[in-house]
This record gives sequence, structure tokens and C-alpha cells, in this order.
Amino acid sequence: MDTITSAQRTVFEELVTATKILLHEGILDTFGHISARDPEDPQGFFLAQKLAPSHITIDDMQRFNLDGETSDNRPSYLERYIHSEIYKARPDVNCVLHSHSPAVLPYCFTDQPLRPVTHMGAFLGESVPVYDIRDKHGDETDLFGGGPDVCADIAEILGDQPVVLMARHGIVNVGSSVRQVVFRAFYTEQEAAAQTAGLQIGTIKYLTPGEIRTAGKLVGAQIDRGWDHWTMRLRQAGLMS
Repeated sequence: MDTITSAQRTVFEELVTATKILLHEGILDTFGHISARDPEDPQGFFLAQKLAPSHITIDDMQRFNLDGETSDNRPSYLERYIHSEIYKARPDVNCVLHSHSPAVLPYCFTDQPLRPVTHMGAFLGESVPVYDIRDKHGDETDLFGGGPDVCADIAEILGDQPVVLMARHGIVNVGSSVRQVVFRAFYTEQEAAAQTAGLQIGTIKYLTPGEIRTAGKLVGAQIDRGWDHWTMRLRQAGLMS
């Protein structure tokens, strides 16, 4: 990669830190990945080369165009097209995360919609959309997002929402910044766990549309507080200097 700018280096550092946070908080597993749009050129984005997340450093970042292609000859994630097609469809999105967030997974293979149950999940909207690959590609696929056509459909189902589920696969979180996506990923996981617990106890009183709008604005202003907390947890665990 050519010489990177200060703004690009900051993005690289945040992507590495975000990966560590998501691993440490139990949201990211061996096969997840997070990317960020190039702050110097919105027609490109950065995503680490194909590695286990625990190995990623700033030197592993690759630059892709919005067709998911790169001139970097190191191995790349097959699911990079999830990122490229969402960046292509959503100019407002500057960060994309794909994970297999444990508490969320049951909502990827049941008919129960994932909905916000507390103020911390208001950003989810009235319910989280689900992309089902069977709708166009039948029931003999690998359930993957490994091509532009499938991933363009994922981006279409996402629409203008912050989260989309991939049926029988995982979750995609998007946002205007790396920090916002980490915040949303953490609380998507928390909301899913809370909803599952609530369904076992009794009838859930979900957030109203008015509560979603008002609480979403309040909680959305707390992103840096979350980032500061999670990075301190990394330092206390000896995972970050």
C-alpha cells in the first residue's frame, strides 16, 4: 500500500482496537470482520487481509474499491462483498461489521423477529430485517455472502436500517463510524439476550415507535463513553497498551 495519511492511520488503529473489543466482549468469533470507508476517498474501504481476528494489526489492512476488488495480492475475505455492496448502496455508512454474535443467532433461524426491548436497543428500530438466501437461490446454497449478487441483495434488505440478519448465518451491523458500529454491535447482542430471556418469562412490552425515536437519540450520544469503557477493559486485561 502507498504511504498512508494520518486520517487513514487513525482508521486502521480503530479497526484493530474494534476487533479486539469485539473479541474480548464475546461478539466476534474466528470468522468475523470489520471494515471502514477510506476517509480520503469514499469510493474505497479498508478491511484486514484474511486472518483470524486475534492476529490482525494495522499492517494487515487492504484497500478495496466498491466492487470489492483490491490490488493487494494477500489473501482476502470471501465475504468482502458484504462490505463493498453496502458501501455502494449506503453513502451514509462508514463502517460495516459482519459477525456471528451468539445471542443474536437464534433470531437468524426462527420466526421470532428481533426487536428492541430496552432503551439501549432503540437504534434497532421496530424490528430487524432478515435476508434469506433461499428466496432467490433455493435451499442448496452454502448460506454464504461470497459474491456480489448475493451481497447486493443483503444491502437491499438492509435498506436504511442499522442492522440486518442473514438467515441461518449471522448479522451485519453498519454505522457512520467504527465506534458507532462497535456500540451498536455490543447492544444488539445485549438486546437479543434480553429479548430471549423475556420471552421465557412472559409477554414482552416492546418499545413504542415514540420510545424508539426519543430513546434512540439519547443513547446514540453515548458512543464515546462505551468506547472508553471497552478500551479500558482491554488495558486491564493486558490486551492493549
